[in-house]
Amino acid sequence: MKPLLVTLALILLLAAGCAYYQKEVIPKDLYTASQIEDNGLTVGDHIVKSKYGFRLFTIPISMPEPSEMISSSIREYHGKGVTNLEVEFSEFNCLLFGIPKLKVTADIVK
Repeated sequence: MKPLLVTLALILLLAAGCAYYQKEVIPKDLYTASQIEDNGLTVGDHIVKSKYGFRLFTIPISMPEPSEMISSSIREYHGKGVTNLEVEFSEFNCLLFGIPKLKVTADIVK
């Protein structure tokens, strides 16, 4: 009976780390083609940025934030927003840890 309880407790402990989810909102600086045309804006630089995070036992220790990456890119390139936005999330998992990768691809609107 005792080994069963220990096994059950271990499974519950490991499953608790799997409750991670990421909630992101669409950035307010996202422009459509018609908005760019109507406002007389132009599409500038094409950016590709990647950031890595770290998970221990599936518990996120540090996670890359897409909204932070987009905002910093807009400031860096002196733009008004982005268009053609793609956000790609991938992760390398090992037994004890995981390394999530976030890749943001977009065009800067000026």
